[in-house]
Amino acid sequence: LCPMIRVSNLSFSYSRGLPALRAVDLEIRPGERLAIIGANGSGKTTLARCLNGLHLPEEGEVRVDQLSTRNPEALFEIRRRVGMVFQNPDDQLVSTAVETEIAFGLENLAIPHTEMRERVDAALRAFHLEPYRHHPPHRLSGGEKQRVAIAAAVALRPGYLVLDEPTALLDPQSRSEVGALLRDLRDQFGISTIHITQLPEEAARTERILVMHGGSLLYDAPPDELLADPALLQDLGLDLPFTCSLGHRLRRMGFPLPESLPIHPDADVLAAAVLPGCSPSPLPPRIPSSRSVNPSIKLKTRNLAHVYDQGLPTEHAGIDAVDIDIPAGGIVALIGPSGSGKTTLAQHLNGLLKPYRGSVLLDARDIWDQDLTQVRRRVGLVFQFPELQLFEETVEQDVAFGPRNLGCEPGAVEELVTRALDEVGLPRAQFGQRSPLYLSGGEKRRIALAGILAMDPEVLVMDEPTAGLDPRASATMCDLFLRLQSQGKTLVLITHDMDIVAQLATHIVVLQNGRVTLQGEVRTILSRPNFADLSGLTPPAPVRFMQALAARGASVPTNLLTIAEVEAIFQAMKK
Repeated sequence: LCPMIRVSNLSFSYSRGLPALRAVDLEIRPGERLAIIGANGSGKTTLARCLNGLHLPEEGEVRVDQLSTRNPEALFEIRRRVGMVFQNPDDQLVSTAVETEIAFGLENLAIPHTEMRERVDAALRAFHLEPYRHHPPHRLSGGEKQRVAIAAAVALRPGYLVLDEPTALLDPQSRSEVGALLRDLRDQFGISTIHITQLPEEAARTERILVMHGGSLLYDAPPDELLADPALLQDLGLDLPFTCSLGHRLRRMGFPLPESLPIHPDADVLAAAVLPGCSPSPLPPRIPSSRSVNPSIKLKTRNLAHVYDQGLPTEHAGIDAVDIDIPAGGIVALIGPSGSGKTTLAQHLNGLLKPYRGSVLLDARDIWDQDLTQVRRRVGLVFQFPELQLFEETVEQDVAFGPRNLGCEPGAVEELVTRALDEVGLPRAQFGQRSPLYLSGGEKRRIALAGILAMDPEVLVMDEPTAGLDPRASATMCDLFLRLQSQGKTLVLITHDMDIVAQLATHIVVLQNGRVTLQGEVRTILSRPNFADLSGLTPPAPVRFMQALAARGASVPTNLLTIAEVEAIFQAMKK
């Protein structure tokens, strides 16, 4: 019989009888590259956990190379064949050093020492982890932890590798490297990869896309077939890759595109395809004006530095000589490669970390000269991993914890909880009595934000607030951020999503190796020709596309940040 993962009539429910999977049928053959997409709560992670026996079916069956996950004696062999990288890397990191973390699974499989050493060294090289060989994994950044978790799973050389949002915390360059590595796993070792993602660009690079909706497997089709129908994906709350979406828009407006153009071209290919239809005369720069921001400074840092593991062999600077200004009422994007010091800086802004050197000023006063309880009420922080701040039995109790501890009256607490849950798109009537620990990763992230909003902070610092969110939930969050800004609140967003930065931010601070390399107004910074060199990041897709078009001689502005701005330029050309 041909080896494969065979899922037959699979159904599964969590507590309170909420169905997470409904009669799912699926086959995954060796060497395939699949993506699973779907809205938050659609069942993607639950399905992934069923594939290697972490969840057992209520109905139906899962077989891995003829081994049933219902057979307890087969589970060790099943989990050897089906590797898993969880959504939160902290869920699977157990060792005290990066190299022993990667070796842990190999030791349990009794891999010979020489081969084990070779695999560990190869994984460290492939994921750029050699400088961290002896570092404790729990002291790494979120993106670095994720690389360690993926490296440890890849070193085991499973037949199938399930990755749950593996790049959500990675910078664009690291995402690209992980994508290339997944292709190599299939080509070199025949490993099947099952990649759960909210990024349409990643799903488009696989061979099959599975679309989950309401616990059911709604579609199983090649990327070109699904991407050819934008209305279908939009109805499900999902997005198209930028170049795919722009191609559809240009065709609808009658812009000439060759029939041979792929459904999902890269920026250079699309630029070459649209160049013949571009206006030969220069176009007026139709650039929207930047949103006005109060010139006063709400938060600032001066010569801020923090050192981890002082006096130990692993001592290193998290940040050094950081000077930033955060304007009152602005939305400041704090960006940079994984491990550049973004989270370390954020945790100084409300006194969770004490500076090794330098100062943090809130309304021109050093926060360490103020009552830190009041500082943390005024400057709310949403962690990178929302599980770190969810602990009550129900969602409404968790959201109520902050205002209740601030001494709010019971009636006011009830009103704050209801309003905060409505603001994040999780109505109290539907989610209030559910356990926060049984929600999807994206829902947990929104509950954590609701808990901070209920305390009505003046400044909101959010670490990867849209990581793991589906497009509809992400759009809801972006609308919320703009509403909060219109109410006079100051926002600091740590994110690797450059499209979110382009859409929301008024200002940008770029960190590399713990130091500020760029700082300024968002459109000016993102459209700099040398942005990638100075930041270690790639600019948003609209900027890359317009720069590719200009490089071919088109007279177009190169500082467009959104697909709507790009579409407006082509409408002007057509006229």
